[in-house]
Order: sequence, then C-alpha cells, then structure tokens
Amino acid sequence: MRIIHCAPFNVVTKLGAALYSNPVKISHGFVENGHYVHNFDYRDAARYYSFFNSKKNGARKMNQLFLECIEAIQPDLVIFGHAKLIDEETFALLKRKNIKMILWYNDMVVENHLKNCGYLFDLVFATGAGDILKQFKTFNPNAFFLPNPVNINMEKYQAFACEQPYDLLFTGRKDEQRKYFIDLIHTHLPDIKSTILGQTDETTVIGDEYFQFIRNAKVCLNHNRDMYMNNQWYTSDRLMHILGNGAFCLSRPIINGEDFFEDKLDHYNDFEEMQSKLLYFLDNVSERTQKAQWLHSRVHELFNTKRVSGYILDVLVQNSKQLKQYEWWK
Repeated sequence: MRIIHCAPFNVVTKLGAALYSNPVKISHGFVENGHYVHNFDYRDAARYYSFFNSKKNGARKMNQLFLECIEAIQPDLVIFGHAKLIDEETFALLKRKNIKMILWYNDMVVENHLKNCGYLFDLVFATGAGDILKQFKTFNPNAFFLPNPVNINMEKYQAFACEQPYDLLFTGRKDEQRKYFIDLIHTHLPDIKSTILGQTDETTVIGDEYFQFIRNAKVCLNHNRDMYMNNQWYTSDRLMHILGNGAFCLSRPIINGEDFFEDKLDHYNDFEEMQSKLLYFLDNVSERTQKAQWLHSRVHELFNTKRVSGYILDVLVQNSKQLKQYEWWK
C-alpha cells in the first residue's frame, strides 16, 4: 500500500527530536509492515514558504504543495498527525477522491480545527482513552486509543545493565505545577544527585543526549500534568523513552495502567510518596533493576513500532480476528 504520512517530522527544526518522535516511529512501523511511506512535514514546509519563517503565513502554499504530492504519489491512505495547518477544503478534496484518511492525535485538549474537520476522517486515534475519546466520538464515532510506540533501534539502551552516576532525572516542559514539584526536590532532597531537564533553554536537550541522561539515572520521573490524568491509559510518550531505554521509572498514576504494566510500574500521587519510594528504590538495587528489566521487555513486546502501526491498519480494514490480540482493544 502507498501511504503519505503528513505530520511534524522535525526534518529541519529540532533535528534530534526526530530520533524518538511519534511521527517517525509510526512511519517506521508502516514500513516494517511492508508498506511504502512518504513523509510530508507540513510544519517545516509551511515555514519554508514564508519569508518570516511563519508557519501560518506559509500555510496556503504548503497546502498546494501537499495536494501536488497527492497527485504525484496517488496514495491509498493518507495519515495525518495533528495537521493543524491543513485546510478543511484539503481534507474534503481527499474525501471526494475516495482516499482513506486517518488522523492521530497526542494532545489531550481538543482544538477547534479538529472539531471542525474531524468528521471527514475514516478513523481518529488519540494517545488516551476515557474522557478524551468521548469528546472525539462527538464528531467522529470511529475514534480509538493509540499507544505511544517504542523501537529497539531508537530506544536502544539497557540502563538496567549500566553504571548510573545520577540518582534522579526529572524531564518536562516548564509550568507552575512542575516548578513547584522541582522546588520541593531541591528543598527536601539536597543530598540526591538530581538532574532537571526542560525547564530552561539551557537545560533542554534532545536526540541521543536526552536518551543518555535517561540511561545514566537510577530513577526517572514520569510527571504527567493533573489536567490530563482523567484519561484512561494516557501518559506522555516520555514513559516510552524511559522504559524503552531500560531505566527505572516512578510515574504519576495511569488509569488502568495495570492492563499493560501489571504491578511493575510504581506510582506516586504527591511529593511525599515520590520521596519515600525514591529513597526506597535507591537502596534496593536488585528490585529496581528487576522491575526496569521486566518493563523494558514488556514495552518492546507490546508497543513496538511494527505492532502499533499494524494495529492502525487492522482497525482500518476491520480485521476483527487480529484486533482481539491487542491488549487495549476493548
């Protein structure tokens, strides 16, 4: 099958992030399943066609280029990742051509663009279930959960088998909730060798350097925001970066996360619980290592790129026999 994947691939900007971005992983999975994939980076294309490097100003020309790409390749399927700059008329034109269209989405806030255009897609996927899928189903009943994928050649490290000079790693974009939590780390855990990434431009790292920080930490935090925690199975793709690289993780609660991780992924609800578990697992190396190794194998088994992208296609063709094999298909 010929597939065009229209998404932010970081071809020009944030080059290192292409190592682990979901668009790259999903396309890789389609190729692993035997399909041809052409990646179209709508964000970078829009910037290219603007004198002022403005995505918005270059959007019209980018949409024209995208339609030229459609005509040249004649795809059987177009899959969109977010696609905030694609015009509704572009979607409608593909619909009239009877080209199958899928949208995947990893933000947990439904934007007006999606509300207006969502009905045009054959399928919609989101990296959370529960409340977010209920919202999606109001404009497209064919909305389904999509796991964050992992790939053994991208998340290649086995941190559980490495020397780890740091005690604690915290990564995440800056907001007031995270700033408060980080202040507590500095105040109450002054003797812990901690690394904080992503709060300033100077502490933002991407690419393999980011993965090396994960590999070098005894404990990594997966600190999801409160506003997203009412969505079943939702977590930032950060969790796949941590577990996929074999590091031990303490995570904010994931609704029904035991469906995938059994009792091996340890959770914390607040700073006091995180502090207690952090100190426990720093002292109990064998238990920490065993859990990290089990979870590393688990995510590469359940959420590898070939399996996740294969799931997308199984939903598209309604392969009911195959769909029963996915742990999240309910």
